[in-house]
Amino acid sequence: MANFEASVQLTGTPEQIFEFLIDTDNILKISPPDTGLSFTNKPDKLYQGAILEFKIQGFGKVQEGTHEIIKFESPELYTEKQISGPLKHYVHEHHVVANGENEVTVIDRLEFEPPSGLLGFLITETKLLDLFDEGFYHRHNALKALFS
Repeated sequence: MANFEASVQLTGTPEQIFEFLIDTDNILKISPPDTGLSFTNKPDKLYQGAILEFKIQGFGKVQEGTHEIIKFESPELYTEKQISGPLKHYVHEHHVVANGENEVTVIDRLEFEPPSGLLGFLITETKLLDLFDEGFYHRHNALKALFS
């Protein structure tokens, strides 16, 4: 199992940041445009047990996926797990940590495993780490523009 972690410092309360992050329309606003992320089924806001069905552009084709929110502790944490999708395993923890008055750190922790078989030769751990690095760089800069 491979891991990835990225974090960003923001101005706001944990409640403000958490509420922004669980609004599924906001997920689209902070996602890199070149991923082509679109939801085919989603709630307005995330909650324990929520299901997200989506399409995303990756490795030259549109990939479909389904994630479930398996842990939800407002306003500190929610965790999404891939139910179906291109990776063999994918869990994403979204942490919101108070650093003092009106200062918050958002920490994204991923645990993943590249696909097996022939696809695994193209979608390697190294390629995925590079994609995650680029994607969270964009996401965190978008959050800083909104909360700084």
